[in-house]
Amino acid sequence: MLHRLTIGHLDPAAVERRQTVPRKGLEMDVVHRLLAELGQTDAGGNITLGGCKVEFHNAAVSCLWKGGHTNRVAEEFALRMQRETGCVIADVGGYRVIEPGELAGLNGQVVMARGSRLRKQN
Repeated sequence: MLHRLTIGHLDPAAVERRQTVPRKGLEMDVVHRLLAELGQTDAGGNITLGGCKVEFHNAAVSCLWKGGHTNRVAEEFALRMQRETGCVIADVGGYRVIEPGELAGLNGQVVMARGSRLRKQN
């Protein structure tokens, strides 16, 4: 089964109904900065996290999280967004809000960032 992380200022009650209902828009300056730090661009010009396409909809950002493997880069993006903006992390398809403690993120692992520089993530 495929699961997506959806990150935004979402209504938790709506998530429990499998809906993405924003309470307010995301801080796009933070979104773009974190995507520049953690993301890559695929051959089609799409921004990706951990090789999975990032999608923008309903004032939220989403990316494949689980489906054969766990996308730790997407987890790291979600954790940083939550720390910096106080937004909600959700598995809308799974009808639930994800608590930051449920995600491992990168835990200081080295990742290949856009621009092909190796960066150690804190």
